[in-house]
Amino acid sequence: MKKVFICLLISIMAYTVQAQRFNSYENNWKISAGLNAVGSLGTRNPVERLDEFGFRFPLAFAVERQWSKELALEQDITFNGFKSGQIFDNVASDKKIAYFSTNTTLKWYFTDYLFDAEWLDLYVGGGVGLFYMDDFNTSANLSAGAQYWFNQNFGVKLQSTGKFAANPKNHRYANNHFQYVLAAVFRL
Repeated sequence: MKKVFICLLISIMAYTVQAQRFNSYENNWKISAGLNAVGSLGTRNPVERLDEFGFRFPLAFAVERQWSKELALEQDITFNGFKSGQIFDNVASDKKIAYFSTNTTLKWYFTDYLFDAEWLDLYVGGGVGLFYMDDFNTSANLSAGAQYWFNQNFGVKLQSTGKFAANPKNHRYANNHFQYVLAAVFRL
């Protein structure tokens, strides 16, 4: 499954489009569906040990309302899990662990400040979330991502989110972690 995820990402990046006006901010609703990977490795480094992610039933769904050229609000829901024996904060788990998450994120699109690319949207965001990993916890989230538009109504997004849990020391599994999403995006 990891190889499919990587091949899909490379294929999307290699695809080229002709420059045209893809962005439309009037009544701009978007939905997305795709895959996610969750890492809780205790390293607090989002790119260390990339081969040890939770990748069991890795579904991600989101609805976004963009009301201006720069601002949007997204609500997402993700499912995933970890196998028995997977490493958490340098200790192997003794059971399978289900992962569920829902987040509300305020996004700021800033592509126009860097360059003129109608087929690409870069953004950062912040928000709050609720997640379950053996028990429930809340988090403050910071996100960064990109949406690549193949045409005006269809694109793909790649997003990375750092989730900073409330009381991380009181939870063995439901503590600070990173989540990555690769999803198809449809403009309604």
